Amino acid sequence: LASGSRDRTVRLWTLEGGGTCLSVFDSHDNWVRGVALHPSGEFVLSVGDDRSIRVFDIKSQRCLRTIDAAHGHFVSCIAMHWSLPVLVTAGVDEVVKCWKLD
Repeated sequence: LASGSRDRTVRLWTLEGGGTCLSVFDSHDNWVRGVALHPSGEFVLSVGDDRSIRVFDIKSQRCLRTIDAAHGHFVSCIAMHWSLPVLVTAGVDEVVKCWKLD
């Protein structure tokens, strides 16, 4: 399970034993509004009020990529296609963007 928060973090959780935080990623400069797990299970992606998209490697616990100014205003949601390398984001700027991942 992945979550994003006003404390600017993305967290990964286990549901066993009542829920324990496994990892904390703290690269965002403002609230985290949306998170998505990559279908491979190797990455967690996030968006937030800093207008960025970030890709975190779960194993190394590092931010691998940042797309700054991905939208003109806060980025509020994110979704991954389950089999195609396509990411979709939407923001307060009323724009939906499709991103082809490499």
